[in-house]
Amino acid sequence: MHATPLGERLAERYLAVLGVHVLTIDYTLAEIAAKLFRLGLSNEAPRALGEIESASNVIPITTEVAGLAAALRWELRRTDSNASLADAVVLAAARLNGAILISGDSCYGGQPDVRAS
Repeated sequence: MHATPLGERLAERYLAVLGVHVLTIDYTLAEIAAKLFRLGLSNEAPRALGEIESASNVIPITTEVAGLAAALRWELRRTDSNASLADAVVLAAARLNGAILISGDSCYGGQPDVRAS
């Protein structure tokens, strides 16, 4: 989402709104750094990750998140056979923190606590 129109729309919709608390699961930071590396933008990683840390509360993968994610992975795979454990971890963390997950990933189709990005 690095400098994309979608990234800009999401920032306007969620980050610029007063009273919205953004949560980021710690694993997501590694995924973002890996994507920047893959795109040849690894030098951007420190700044990008710092911005995410300052704009959100970074939460850890706890034993509760891990336990719920194990079951959610199989649930998500009923919708999308490519749903990953990381997808399940993100959804589990959102649920356990009472948050709405914002994602355009098709594996979350039909989940009541997920909104399309």
